[in-house]
Amino acid sequence: MDTLDVVRLAAGIAIFGIGLGLAARRIVFLVRLLFVAQPMPERMHGWGEKVKYLVTHVLAQQKILQWNANGWLHALIFWGFIVLQTKTLEAVGEIFDPAFHIPGFPAGTVRAEVLGFTQDLFALLVLVAIIGFAIIRFTQHPDRTGRGSRFAGSNLDEGWYVLIAEFALLYTALVLRGARSAKGMLPYGDGAFVSNWMGQFFGDLDPAVLDLLGAVFLLAHLAVFVGFMLFTLHSKHLHVFSIPFQVAFSRFPKGLGKLESEKIDIEEMDEDDELGVGRIEDFGFKRFLDMYSCTECGRCQSQCPAWNTGKPLNPKLLIMDLRDHLYAKGPYLLDESKAEAAGGHENVPVLQQMLVGDAPGEEGPVIDYDVLWSCTTCGACVEECPVDIEHVDHIMDLRRYKAMMESSFPEEAAGMLRNLENSGDPWGAGSSKRLEWAEGLDVQVADGPLDDDVEYLFWVGCAGAFEDRAKKVTRTVAELLNTAGVNWAVLGPGETCTGDPARRVGMEYLYQMMAEQNVETLNEVGATKIVATCPHCFNTIRNEYPDFDGHFEVIHHTELLSRLVEEGRLASEQPISKRVTYHDPCYLGRHNGKYDEPRAVVDGVEGLEKVEMPRCRNHGFCCGAGGARFFMEEDIGKRVNHERIDEALDQRPDLVSTACPFCMVMLDDAVQDKTGKGELGEGDVRVVDVSQILADSMLPVAQVNGNGSHPSVAPGEADQADTAPGADDGDGPR
Repeated sequence: MDTLDVVRLAAGIAIFGIGLGLAARRIVFLVRLLFVAQPMPERMHGWGEKVKYLVTHVLAQQKILQWNANGWLHALIFWGFIVLQTKTLEAVGEIFDPAFHIPGFPAGTVRAEVLGFTQDLFALLVLVAIIGFAIIRFTQHPDRTGRGSRFAGSNLDEGWYVLIAEFALLYTALVLRGARSAKGMLPYGDGAFVSNWMGQFFGDLDPAVLDLLGAVFLLAHLAVFVGFMLFTLHSKHLHVFSIPFQVAFSRFPKGLGKLESEKIDIEEMDEDDELGVGRIEDFGFKRFLDMYSCTECGRCQSQCPAWNTGKPLNPKLLIMDLRDHLYAKGPYLLDESKAEAAGGHENVPVLQQMLVGDAPGEEGPVIDYDVLWSCTTCGACVEECPVDIEHVDHIMDLRRYKAMMESSFPEEAAGMLRNLENSGDPWGAGSSKRLEWAEGLDVQVADGPLDDDVEYLFWVGCAGAFEDRAKKVTRTVAELLNTAGVNWAVLGPGETCTGDPARRVGMEYLYQMMAEQNVETLNEVGATKIVATCPHCFNTIRNEYPDFDGHFEVIHHTELLSRLVEEGRLASEQPISKRVTYHDPCYLGRHNGKYDEPRAVVDGVEGLEKVEMPRCRNHGFCCGAGGARFFMEEDIGKRVNHERIDEALDQRPDLVSTACPFCMVMLDDAVQDKTGKGELGEGDVRVVDVSQILADSMLPVAQVNGNGSHPSVAPGEADQADTAPGADDGDGPR
């Protein structure tokens, strides 16, 4: 063994030894922090589904590839670096044996040439991806595009460090393999076409110089590899290591729909118990994994309705701020003596820091008050996140603490909560008015167990019972069900709010009381199949009531209507020559995957020209009503419903359709605002539920629904139709 061999061996072992030691120290810190977090036993099941998800979404990059060019660039780097770890394995082997080759791929075999070709091919593809990402980072830099850049707020330098490190890994490996090729020691024959090309430049070098060149770039490659590994463990690229665990403990089938929370038993609580998350260590361990895994890619913020309308909430920055706080507080959580050495907890600022402020712009808290309360819980951030971060759950954990432990929430929400407690609905209308929408209709009201011939219990919902525009939809659906011969009933005064607004504002205890009451009522009447027009009611009863022993078959009215159309029990009778676009309600679409059914309701209506908005289906843009925001003021930035209606109006529609009473009201309010300002002509655009379009093509229903201009209304009956129940187009209570 000559001097160069000794240096290569000693330096290689030292680089790896020191690097692995530092890496182990960091990994121990991160793992210990996970055990500080709260257990989440509900995440410890469904392993078969999780393995399948790991294969399709991580290894196959299924979710990433939705982002077209960016997705393909990331996929090339991901797949490339899996393949290129074989080059690093070769480099490690060369520390001990300059002629090392990967076992199972001896020189002169076809499989060795295939491996060499694959390695070099992916090296080129990764290089293309690095250049592509460099161009994207340069052209989309926040200095050029402001908050419109998805990199706004990200650690921009770290992104460049990663690209430089990736290029350094490629370059050092290329020179190292080129030197081996020049010496005739590369075992891949003609397969390693790039390495052999590089070797041609070294062909005239003295063998001793080639040995030195190879040794220098071998150690350089190992140093870059180890440095990159350590950088990854201390940066936003930690997801490289955390992603298998992030996926393993994600919520399935997706992190939307149902909210998670422990049942609250006041009698079992003592004065030291807390509800929600008021300290970083109160989060569940999956929330910590979310913080570890954020790549700062900004896909969440690019789709967030709050951020895109000038509000302070940025889902990416929310997770980053929580992560930075966790890392700062972590050493004190793991070793209390550190605080004592600093003079006590009161002398350590991070231990005194509030998680969420009590007023907008308050200095000190990790999360600003307006950041927390700008969220509509639409789930766009969760849908877009490539590493399955559950942003909405973080926000709801924080809201529960602020609402239940500190009574700190927007003032307008207090009125809504009082109405829920006192009247059973957000408007405070009371149960006596729950059947006003049905005036003049023959409606079966459940007063005891449902008759055996009742197919569906129609859950009207609060908006459907009290909001004037939504009441017209309720009437329309009722008439369509009658026309189709569906036997249905309602609870009438026995129905109360599902509790969704209370839950989304963070008042979990009130929600749970309402849920238990409703489940008891539904079980008493023997409800088995429930149809709801409100996606929020639909989501709550379908996904969240099972936690309270409420197990029902719950469908949305568009599912039932589309089925009735398909079966021929409802059929369009005349064409409607209108241009229509459809707005996907978040709690029907993203949260529950119902995209085709609402569109299918009007597929059979001839004459309709259907156009999609650019942001549609799972990429749809929120109306601004979710997360109990419907009952709060919106005085920061552009109104979310105005942003959405602007996109709809760009399609030049006659009708803007949807399948949610809250979406319909929000969009109609935006249309009325624009009409009032003279930006839109009176009656130029109508906001309707898809059921109303179907009804407009079916003559009898249009007459009952109060459309006096419809051909189904005979002369002399127009005045009567215009004054039919629910015919008022004025804004209802918000």
